[in-house]
Parts: sequence; structure tokens; C-alpha cells
Amino acid sequence: MMTLALGLGTVCAQEKKEVKKRATVTFATDLDCESCAKKVLDVIPFKKGVKDVVVDVPTKAITVTYDPRKTTEANLVEALAKIDVHVQKDCKGADCGKKDAGCKDAECKGHDHSHAGHKH
Repeated sequence: MMTLALGLGTVCAQEKKEVKKRATVTFATDLDCESCAKKVLDVIPFKKGVKDVVVDVPTKAITVTYDPRKTTEANLVEALAKIDVHVQKDCKGADCGKKDAGCKDAECKGHDHSHAGHKH
């Protein structure tokens, strides 16, 4: 019994430790096509500290799970910018009301939706 209790305590401690090693952030981006999503999936998962990446083209959202001891949100934003995917500022105007999700052009006037310089 003592060994079982000791073993369960060790497992619980390891699970708590794992939780601290992970953070998740969702970025609203200017992503607009499968080609751009492929660029994200070809680069971001291989950045130091990144554990998982989910790209949702219809909502233009990119969700990244990462180890905050090895990278930061700012580093992830910089890495996305290097592949011409830009993180949008939070929508806070009366025209939108959405936060941390992709905005549809007709729903949001809170930030730039142009595709100037967009490359495929």
C-alpha cells in the first residue's frame, strides 16, 4: 500500500510539473488561405519550445501550445511575421466586439484587412 501511495504522489507531482511547462495562446491573424496555413505548419512547429500548432483558416486563428521557459508570445509573433503572417490587434471597437479570434471583413473595422504585399 505504501508503495502505491508513494507512486501516485510521484505521478501527481509530475503532472503538475508538466502543466507549468505549457502555455497556450490563440492569435487572430491576417491568414487567408491554405497556402499560408501550410507556411505556418512548415515553420512554427519547429521553433524552440513549440509543442503544438493548430491553424484555422476560416477564422484566421492560430493556436500555439508552447513551453514558456523556452519561448514567449512575442517570439511567436516575430516568427509568424517572418513568414508574412501578421497577428492582428485585439478588436475593441463597437464594430467588432471579438477578441482573440479572426474577424470577417464585414464584421470588423477595428484593424487593417488589406492584403498588400501578400505572397503565395
